[in-house]
Amino acid sequence: MNSENVNPEAGGDSLPQQPDVVLVHGMWSLPETLRELHDAFVAMGYGVESLCLPHHYEKSAYNDDRKARLAAARLEEYVDHIVEKILQKSCPPILVGHSMGALLAQLAAARVPCERLILLSSAAPAGINGLGLSVIRTLGRNLLQFPLWKAVTEVTEAQVSYGIANAQSPALQQHIARNCTYESGMATWQISMGLMLRSRSSAHVDFPRIQCPVLIIGGTADRITPISIQRQIANRFRGQATLIEIADCCHWTIGGEFFPQIQSAIHEWLGFKEQQAR
Repeated sequence: MNSENVNPEAGGDSLPQQPDVVLVHGMWSLPETLRELHDAFVAMGYGVESLCLPHHYEKSAYNDDRKARLAAARLEEYVDHIVEKILQKSCPPILVGHSMGALLAQLAAARVPCERLILLSSAAPAGINGLGLSVIRTLGRNLLQFPLWKAVTEVTEAQVSYGIANAQSPALQQHIARNCTYESGMATWQISMGLMLRSRSSAHVDFPRIQCPVLIIGGTADRITPISIQRQIANRFRGQATLIEIADCCHWTIGGEFFPQIQSAIHEWLGFKEQQAR
């Protein structure tokens, strides 16, 4: 799900090159999950690339070998993939991530320059407690698998309805659940151990190395990456980050009922930054 945007020339001189947008999906997801977000950036005139994280396929496409490869996939492998895609760009992109993808975006932006960083309902970086009661209930039986780092995780419609899309319509909840795929147990384990391991964790974000402006958006009704996590991430960035809280919105900040508010917030933030840079 990619699109290209070419800047025209005026009077023989090329206009300043507009950065591409790179989208990173979250757990149990695929690039198609980001369709509404993708289309919103295209409507703003950006070239957009929706990445597919390594070993991610539709559920029906998995066999035992593919499941084993996904189960063992580490955060480091995901981040390497994102960094490689960024380095292929002619200039630093606007990097956008949702959920686990937002955590991965932070880890990538600490390694390579980005023009902007947009975090939607971010998973908790190491050192921030991401395992409240609602989070544990949403993850459900996945946490009972042992060893988790050798398993794949998945979510049921009940888990989606409770913790991922609890503020969305039943029809959208069912659609999300039908299109969810498997996720790496190893990556899930690495994120869950972040509070304990802190700077030794693969989920540790070196915040001072991220030099670009940051937008953080979270919903006050999010049950799997609660708004308290988004506030703590914003505090780690200090004055570098803008935090926008969407009242009554759940974890599904990439589409659905609250997306017009989210799209408007992104548009205004990007416009403000562009004016400030002139």
